[in-house]
Amino acid sequence: MNSNRDSRTAFGVKILNSNHAGIRRLKRDGNVPEIHGHKFWNSSFLIMNHLKRHPIPQRSRVMEIGCGWGLLGIYCAKQFDARVTGTDADRNVFPFLDLHAEINGVEVATEQMRFERLTVERLKRVDVLLGADVCFWDNLTPVLFNLFKRALRAGVKQIIIGDPSRSPFTALAERCGELSNSTVIARSMIRPVRASGELLIVRP
Repeated sequence: MNSNRDSRTAFGVKILNSNHAGIRRLKRDGNVPEIHGHKFWNSSFLIMNHLKRHPIPQRSRVMEIGCGWGLLGIYCAKQFDARVTGTDADRNVFPFLDLHAEINGVEVATEQMRFERLTVERLKRVDVLLGADVCFWDNLTPVLFNLFKRALRAGVKQIIIGDPSRSPFTALAERCGELSNSTVIARSMIRPVRASGELLIVRP
């Protein structure tokens, strides 16, 4: 990973550190994420590494759920010219996403949306559904499972969820065994960052 005092670069995405002037300005202005959206989670790197090996089609319509700072979606916009929407229940993450999209030279749409509110009709405009570290509470397991069923009904072509193998994620992966085509892949990496966990991949 290339880095300097206030930023770093991984998989072609520039990531601002907490001491970057832009990040400090957003915090001074009162933008304080409330639902674990205060930093960038390493499972995003695992998904980026997977997509580097198994790229999605160019110009895919990508939705990053629980997007936080949105760097996974930004990666897709940069590498695949994807049309990306970042959704999160916490609107306070979006200024951090917008700042990162700007410094990376891409556009990412945002929608404040809980997982339960993503309808089949909305998901019909999505080809690829991505999420990193989004299954961290037990009550999210059934919520995400139902979201995946709606996504498949809507015609979403691929769902990829990354996690460091916490128990709610493991329960989600087991439930997804009921679906037509789901796979769990263990992944680890040392560069550009040390990370390990699992990817849950669901297809029609």
